[in-house]
Amino acid sequence: MSLTTSFLGLTLQSPVMVASGPASHDVNQVRLAEEQHAGAVVLKTACSDKYEHMRFWPRPRYKLLDWDKQMDGRSKVFSLYSYEQGYSGTLEDYWKFIRVSKEHAKVPLIASIFADDAEDWADMAKRVEQSGADAIELDISSPHKPGSLGFETTFVAAIKAVMGAVRFPVLVKLAPSPELLHQCRVAEECGASALTLCNRLRGFDVDIETQRPILHGNFAGVGGPWAKYYTLRHVAEAALVSKIPISGTGGVMSGEDVIKYVLLGATTVQILSVIMVNGWESIARINKEIEEYMQRKGVTSLSEIRGKALQAMTHPEEIIRWSGEPKSGSRNLWKETGEQE
Repeated sequence: MSLTTSFLGLTLQSPVMVASGPASHDVNQVRLAEEQHAGAVVLKTACSDKYEHMRFWPRPRYKLLDWDKQMDGRSKVFSLYSYEQGYSGTLEDYWKFIRVSKEHAKVPLIASIFADDAEDWADMAKRVEQSGADAIELDISSPHKPGSLGFETTFVAAIKAVMGAVRFPVLVKLAPSPELLHQCRVAEECGASALTLCNRLRGFDVDIETQRPILHGNFAGVGGPWAKYYTLRHVAEAALVSKIPISGTGGVMSGEDVIKYVLLGATTVQILSVIMVNGWESIARINKEIEEYMQRKGVTSLSEIRGKALQAMTHPEEIIRWSGEPKSGSRNLWKETGEQE
């Protein structure tokens, strides 16, 4: 029995990866992730110089909504509301961050970048590759990106530019939307190596006493345990039509959540909120829970069960539906209101 996972030509000691964010902003955090046996680390997103202002963060920038801390000391139900900006250093600092991290860690490192002009995407990707990262994730779907950036400029042009500039694996991180499946197809057609599904939603909250928006006064990213249900749906839909690997992310709190993603076709699973709320030990705990599941089910490798739940899905036209007269004592509201069935 082994958690070893092959992903984009990389050998991961676990399918559990640290997602890009405040838990992957410095070398010490990379070391902590490796000590907890994370499979890989997606580094904090670096912004192009055009968006230098996104390297400065408001204070405070996090708030836990609907928080329910259970007796075992771990939060089980919450919404993480935050305005998390880009990597706080310069681009030169980011290239150095990659190099130093590679010198001190064996865990695979996936850099993350954000830009808008195709030239900037390509230039940053080349510098990431030269700095020694094992792969790159294009953060096209950040909930904090400027709203004026359109689909064509931040998606098709970006992927094509990066694919033409580098030789290492390129992941494309998408947000949940009605256009997601179309975007998955386009990303694959443009040559993307893998998909990361899904980024957080953009949300909003208000303090009714002050009658003002909370925190920084504008929209923020929203995630938490509840998010896994819509992301599981998107992973399943994408796995049915995509031939490239999928890295699932959103709402993971336990080994059970990771198993669900794998059963629906994901190769790896990225976590972040659970680390921020419950600590770095969450990685080792989740790995242990996955191993316990595998032992209980007699599974030696997660590849044995990847996509298995997809095979058991029922086509909408084949769903068994109840027919006939209502049971005794029940009311047929359709007939009572004169509506036709």
